[in-house]
Amino acid sequence: MRSLEFQRYGRNKSTLINKSYIESGEYRRKFDQITDNANLARLLYTKAKEMLYHRSGTEYEDMYWIDSEKNVVVASALNEKIREKVVYTPNILKAITDRTGIIAMHNHPHSMPPSIEDINSFYAHGYENGIVICHNGTIFIYSTRNEVSERLYESYYSKMIKRGFDEFDAQLGALVEIGHNGDIFIREVKYNE
Repeated sequence: MRSLEFQRYGRNKSTLINKSYIESGEYRRKFDQITDNANLARLLYTKAKEMLYHRSGTEYEDMYWIDSEKNVVVASALNEKIREKVVYTPNILKAITDRTGIIAMHNHPHSMPPSIEDINSFYAHGYENGIVICHNGTIFIYSTRNEVSERLYESYYSKMIKRGFDEFDAQLGALVEIGHNGDIFIREVKYNE
């Protein structure tokens, strides 16, 4: 019961969002860097804000699956009960299976880059793009052409930690290192004036 009490809205100060930044024009324009389709950029921004406001101050994730051609949400997971995890229900799997052009977008409460699980889920489901919306306003876009060995990822991650990198930089660095062979594409979406 105590862990649920801790997860009530706003109780986890390290996962609170910066509302003024999330509402800023700079943050909004980051979505224009993801796609040239103005309607899709607007939909991504709207759903990102919904996730951030819903999960601010908690360690839970929301997820949207968006058809990039029709600019519609085809599935969502908004009531997750396991911290930092999204469960693929039969209804979600039915909605996304055998579909092309799906963008999978979810939040990361601790503002970390995509995880190896995110990368491999991307590959398993054949998404067009994956997007991680961080509570601190950072946005990552990612994709992969192959499943990535978790052992390989852990090897790179461990080396980064031993070299003194913090968890964020070690996780991102491991993905970048694996990406040198062309299997993973990952970038932070930045605002460009």
